[in-house]
Amino acid sequence: MKTIYVMLVGMCMVCMSAAGANAGDDVKSKVKGKWEINIPEAPYGYQDYAVEIKEKNEAIVVDLKGGDINIKEQKFVEKEGKLTANLYVGEYVKVTIWEEGGVVKGTADTSMGKMTCNFKKAKK
Repeated sequence: MKTIYVMLVGMCMVCMSAAGANAGDDVKSKVKGKWEINIPEAPYGYQDYAVEIKEKNEAIVVDLKGGDINIKEQKFVEKEGKLTANLYVGEYVKVTIWEEGGVVKGTADTSMGKMTCNFKKAKK
């Protein structure tokens, strides 16, 4: 009986350490930071943005600045490994951000169609 107990405790310890090792693998930890975003399909003046993605009160919030747009602490919701929000930029735009193969990607779903958001780490 003692041997079974020791084995169960050992298995629990292995499972707990494996869960802790993967804790930083979520989308939130991979997208946080300062970014330069380019949306080539967007109209002139709405193509380049400076973005900071941060965590506040256990939620992901985004500061976005570019052209005449200045959005502060827009909350994003995490679902199925992606972050989404509806931003008002003259019209409501659904923005989706995710990480794939070590690269942060995004789309902006607008009245003109879905546009690709190219992320690049901001220079310090």
